[in-house]
Amino acid sequence: MGCTIVRVEGELDAAVYPEFTRALDEAVTSSSRAVVIDFRQTRFLSIGTALALPAAREAAAAVGVDLRVVATRREVERVLDVTGVRPLFRHYRSIQAALEA
Repeated sequence: MGCTIVRVEGELDAAVYPEFTRALDEAVTSSSRAVVIDFRQTRFLSIGTALALPAAREAAAAVGVDLRVVATRREVERVLDVTGVRPLFRHYRSIQAALEA
């Protein structure tokens, strides 16, 4: 019952969104108590993907999983802010901080 990390590298847009949601669904349905979405190496986050994150958070919470976000790149942080998604998640600046929470 530890934490599972879902790493997102490069661009997270409509082309790779299905792969991201599959990985996230698998992580949420594992036996982990928390899932950390690691956006540290993400250069682009589409608005559509950001807007889908609240539903992912609700699905995780429904099965007792805490969904956490690690984001350090300005590009990703901006999309999370503009879409209003940022306040819905506990944000961390490092994987270590997210794992220790």
